[in-house]
Amino acid sequence: MTAAGYSRADIHMHTNLGDGWASPAQVIKEARRRGLRLIAITDHDHLEGAWRVAELLAREQALGPDGDGREEAAPLELVIGVEVTTRDGHLLGLFVEKAPRAQRPVEEAIDEIKAQGGLVIVPHPFGRLVPSLSRARIEGLLNKGYCIDALEMYNPSPANASQRHMVRLANQEWQLAEVGGSDAHFWQHIGVAYTLFPGQSAQELRQAILQRQATPGGQEVPTPRLPLGVYVAQCAWSWLVDPPRRAWRARRNHHHQRGVVVR
Repeated sequence: MTAAGYSRADIHMHTNLGDGWASPAQVIKEARRRGLRLIAITDHDHLEGAWRVAELLAREQALGPDGDGREEAAPLELVIGVEVTTRDGHLLGLFVEKAPRAQRPVEEAIDEIKAQGGLVIVPHPFGRLVPSLSRARIEGLLNKGYCIDALEMYNPSPANASQRHMVRLANQEWQLAEVGGSDAHFWQHIGVAYTLFPGQSAQELRQAILQRQATPGGQEVPTPRLPLGVYVAQCAWSWLVDPPRRAWRARRNHHHQRGVVVR
């Protein structure tokens, strides 16, 4: 149940156009089943999964409730996002139009996200199982005046579970906004963590984060456990299959941008 006047947003998830296993269509279906009002697709270092979800949602809207013979679907809004691989750890950018270049200093990623009017969120802070920003790195950024809009305080994956208490203690000093995201790589995990915010729209979510009115949720429900082999296979996909695809995308986008400049 969601309190009256509030909505749920899962602002950290992946599709099979990245290193996730859920198709864009599966993401939409499961997000609605979970009662989410907003989702952000945050594949690593590219926006293609987010664009595909945007296309599917736009097609639904164009067809209308009777356009394909189905009942009207529950409203679902998309925020374009990306999980940037920086030299210092992962970084989430929400409300972006372009993915920052990967494997650059985190300062450059923040500048690129902010130049687009995006929000900067630190996912799985202090995490030890995936590349994550350390406490010292976050403090250094804040001391230099770099804007961090929120910390992902609840991520149900093992990536930051052991560090959650330390993050809470650190944020008593930093006083950054706190959000939740599932970091879902499988459809079964979509919405198991979320950000609760007053309102319904993407802009209301944005304002809730900026005004520190958002809260992390999902701790009340156990995360579904999948067979060990599924996690092993996804890790292999993430390490062996997705990186070459990302490198190919980066080269393609670089050549495309050069062509635009030449013309």
